[in-house]
Amino acid sequence: MSKYRKELNFAVELVRKATEITEWFRKKGFKSYLKSDQTPVTLADFASQIYIISQIQYYFPNDEIIAEEENNDLIDIKAENLISKCFKNLNIEELRNLKENLSFRGKPSKRQWTIDPIDGTIGYQKGLSYAVGVGFMLNSIPETCAIAVPNYKNKSLAIFTAEKGKRSQVSYDNEGFKPIKVSQNEDIHNSCLCHSLHYDKPWILNFARKIGIKKFIQIDSMAKFCMVADGSAELFIKPLDVDHSFTWDFMPGDLIVREAGGDVSDLMGERLKFKTEKCIWTAPGIIASNGILHKKILELYKNNL
Repeated sequence: MSKYRKELNFAVELVRKATEITEWFRKKGFKSYLKSDQTPVTLADFASQIYIISQIQYYFPNDEIIAEEENNDLIDIKAENLISKCFKNLNIEELRNLKENLSFRGKPSKRQWTIDPIDGTIGYQKGLSYAVGVGFMLNSIPETCAIAVPNYKNKSLAIFTAEKGKRSQVSYDNEGFKPIKVSQNEDIHNSCLCHSLHYDKPWILNFARKIGIKKFIQIDSMAKFCMVADGSAELFIKPLDVDHSFTWDFMPGDLIVREAGGDVSDLMGERLKFKTEKCIWTAPGIIASNGILHKKILELYKNNL
């Protein structure tokens, strides 16, 4: 029997409902802000995180929460009223103290939840791809996760899940979950590379083209991990940003790729490590792959430094 089936089902429902919130704001309109690190955040990010945290508080009150958004000073009365209106329209129980919910983290615990309320905020702002990710860890070891990607491949809501040792699955438009696995392609020249739409570095495409990759998918969010996991692409390479290397960004995608039969490491071949909110890896970046091509890509990278 699955050890963390309850947590997995809970994560699925969290990301499903959170995308209803983010899509509500996308239709009704939302305010955007710049955080102190000059990255964007929207009112939809806040509403999504407030909802997710409120549910964790209620159902798992002793668990620790590791979440992206924390500056509740950006939420004024007008913003609170709009969030409350959204929740009412979506039949979410009225929440008091919205600002306190946003910044609530609980006490330190071996049971830890990671929350990325909107991954790919720039894409969300532009009406492009984004994702909502929730993960569950035990002592910073990934155990289970769920990633929701609205309009995945311009088709439907896709919810990807994984549990350690139990494989990865996907559900489209609220249908049943089906197992997924990585591509079995062994030919680098016939491989497809996922890379970032807004946070890329020139060396990634230069390297990819140099080793003979000709197919590319440029997309925002942790949906890139999902594309490697379901075989839509063989590779995803991301540059390291030391100031923005957080558990909530990488833990769900790392687990989903691994449980689909792929591999994830930094370009030195070291697995990603998680320490509470920090994701630890080395420069210049990470690679998620179908596993078959992993060693080849690492060798080619070292030979082309």
